[in-house]
Amino acid sequence: LGKGLSAIFTDRNADMNAADDPVKNPVNEIYVNKIKVNPLQPREDFDEAKLKELADSIKQNGLIQPITVRKSGEDYILISGERRLRAIKSLGLEKAAAYIFDRPADTNENLLELALIENIQREDLNAMELSDSYKRLSMDFSLTQEQISDKVSKQRSTVANSLRLQNLPVEIKVSLRKNEITEGHARMLLRIDNLEDQLVLWKRIVNENITVKNLEELTKPALKKKRARKMKLGEIYDPHLQSIEDILRNFFGTKVKITRKSKFTGEIIIEYFSNDDLERIMDKCDQ
Repeated sequence: LGKGLSAIFTDRNADMNAADDPVKNPVNEIYVNKIKVNPLQPREDFDEAKLKELADSIKQNGLIQPITVRKSGEDYILISGERRLRAIKSLGLEKAAAYIFDRPADTNENLLELALIENIQREDLNAMELSDSYKRLSMDFSLTQEQISDKVSKQRSTVANSLRLQNLPVEIKVSLRKNEITEGHARMLLRIDNLEDQLVLWKRIVNENITVKNLEELTKPALKKKRARKMKLGEIYDPHLQSIEDILRNFFGTKVKITRKSKFTGEIIIEYFSNDDLERIMDKCDQ
């Protein structure tokens, strides 16, 4: 199952070579109605057309890559392969080929981490789903960007850039998750600081089919202003403060700005966009 799964099991002294070795860990045929979907599955949206294509492939060629499950009493909990399981169910098949990890010591948290990393490694996640997965690894497991990049075999800068998408307004994140806009569009919108301006431009992208190249030209003035503002009054870009801003943005799930007023003082501004959003932030503060 690749480095993603091994990165977890190696830490627990598990023999991951057995995962894909039919001799050490043979493929089992288990009843589909005994398999429970992981309730902590990080992926929420499944493309029905692609599921149909996968089902047709399984019908014609069989299940090439078995699913992976964990024993849970008389049943099984799915670790990886929900798309394959859904396709199998759509065909009305009674059994599915599976690798079984009989590891009662694994907790729900372990399963979530497994599912997240397996998704990042194997599934065709869109940019927002990928960013959400990185965020959950960061928030739920207190992993640093360096630790995440090591577990999923990505460069730290790749993880950091993906996490920046969390700074977008909710409406734009939903649009990106639905593939109404591309990751390129989203990154161009991050050039703009003002929330209302971001939303106005996002609506134009959706309604006018603005290309990423044209959007780059539209957002150039905002990028220039941002760079000029950083150097205003001899202000020096502080990577330490920027790092703290990123941590707070990821934690609160909203825009956070740290402004230095003197050598020892400053202010932290946490933005909210509705009463519900404010309540959510207050709940975060109580954690």
